[in-house]
Amino acid sequence: MRTKIIITLACLFSFESFSETAKVEDSIKRLNWNGIDVVYIEDNRFPTYDFLMYFADGALSDEPGQMGATTHAFNLLDSGTSKLSQQEILDQFEFYGTEFSSDVTHEFTTLSMSGLSKDLATSMTQACGLLREASFPKTILKQELDKERSALQSLVANPQGLSERVFREVSLANTPYSYPVTGKLKDLDRYTPEGLRAKVDYFLNKVKKRIYITGPTSILSLEKILADKCQFKGNAGDYVRNITYEKKVQNLPEIVFVPVPDANQVQVKIGRFLNYDEVGDRRLDTLASEFLGGGFTSRLMREVRVKRGLTYSIGSYISSQKQYGRSGISTFTKNETVNKLIEVVSGTIAKIGKDGISKEDLEKSRGSIVGAHPFKFESNRAFLSQLLYLDHIESPYSELFDFNQAVMKYTAADVAKKIEEVYRIKSQVIFVLGDKSIEKSLKKLSPKMGKIRVLDFKSFI
Repeated sequence: MRTKIIITLACLFSFESFSETAKVEDSIKRLNWNGIDVVYIEDNRFPTYDFLMYFADGALSDEPGQMGATTHAFNLLDSGTSKLSQQEILDQFEFYGTEFSSDVTHEFTTLSMSGLSKDLATSMTQACGLLREASFPKTILKQELDKERSALQSLVANPQGLSERVFREVSLANTPYSYPVTGKLKDLDRYTPEGLRAKVDYFLNKVKKRIYITGPTSILSLEKILADKCQFKGNAGDYVRNITYEKKVQNLPEIVFVPVPDANQVQVKIGRFLNYDEVGDRRLDTLASEFLGGGFTSRLMREVRVKRGLTYSIGSYISSQKQYGRSGISTFTKNETVNKLIEVVSGTIAKIGKDGISKEDLEKSRGSIVGAHPFKFESNRAFLSQLLYLDHIESPYSELFDFNQAVMKYTAADVAKKIEEVYRIKSQVIFVLGDKSIEKSLKKLSPKMGKIRVLDFKSFI
C-alpha cells in the first residue's frame, strides 16, 4: 500500500511539473543571428542569464600527434592574451561573477557562460577577446600541463578514477571513440601555443555553431556583440562531424584484469560499446538501466548488497551520443568476494532474461523515474543542456516533454528484453582493477566468463 501511495504522489508531482513545462515548451523561440541558429527562452524570474555555444565537432578532430589538443585548447582559453595575463582574466570574470567553462566530447564541444544579465555585454566582450586572442603563453602552458601531468601520475592512488579511465578505453577498443578526449601523458609535451591557437581558430571559423540562451529580453542585445566582437558567422558549408565505422560485435565475454599495487578494494565494471543501431530508444534504455541498477530498490542492489552484502553500492547505465553508446555496471568489493560478485551479477541478468520481471517490480522503477524526471529542469543550465543534446542527436524536443507519458507505455516484457539484449554476459567486457593477488582467483571464472587478459595501467595514462 505504501509503495502505491509513493508512486501516486510521484505521478501527481510529475503532472503538476509538466503543466508548467508545457509553458516552457511554448516559450522556446528559434532565431537566426548572422547565419547561426539560436534557441532562446525568455526568463524574467531572475536578473541572470545562461549561455551555451555548441560546436558540431569535438575530439575526433584531433590528429595523430595532437590527441587531446581540442580539450586543452578550450580549457586553456583563459591562460592569457597579448593584452591580459591569466590572473587579470580570472580577476575580471570573478569581479563580474561570471562562470566561464568548456566541455569537449568526441562528437561535439560546448562553451558555457552565466552571470548577471546587466553585465552580459562586458563579460561576453571579454569572452570574445579570449576566443579570438588567446595566445597560450608558454610559461602558463607549461605550468598547467605540469599540473595535469602530476594528476595523471597520481591516478594510481585513486582506484575508482583510474578504473573509469581504463575501462572506457578498453570497452570502446577498436572504435573511433576509445582514445581519451584529454589525451595521455605522452601527448602533453606535444602541445604548442601555435597549435592550440590553430585549433581554436578551426572551431571558430570552420565548424557549425548553435547558440542557446535564457534570461530576460535585454540579453538579446548579445546578437550584435557576437557579430562584432566574436566575429561569429554561420555558413552553409560549416563542418558537422559525422563518422562511419564498422559495427563492433562482441560474441564472447572477456575478463580484463588491471593489477595495481597495494589495492585493498577491487573495482569491477561490466559493459560494452553500443553500436549506432542499438541506441535509438532512449526512454526504454533509461527504464531498463533504472530497473537493473538505478537505486536502492533496483534488482542488482537487492541481489548484490541487500541479500549478500558483497558491496555498498552498485549502479548501471545506458548512455548514448549521436552515433554510438555505452552500457555498464559499476561497483566494488573486497578481494575475497570478487568472484562471487561477478557470478551474482551474471546470474541476475540471466534470470531476468529467462524469467522476465514482475509488473510490481517494474512499477517501482517507473515511479522513481517519473518522479525524478522534472528535476532535469531544475536549473536553466541543465534545461539548455537537454535541448542542446536533443538537437545534437537530431531528436525533437517532444522527447523531453513527453518523457513520462512514453515511459508509462513500456511493459515488463519490453524492459526484460532490453536488459537481456544490452547486458547479457556473453557480450560484455568484465573489467577488474585490484591487487595482483586476486589474479589467481579470477582464473577460476575463466571457463564461464572468457579468457583473462592482463593489462598494465600505465599504458592508459
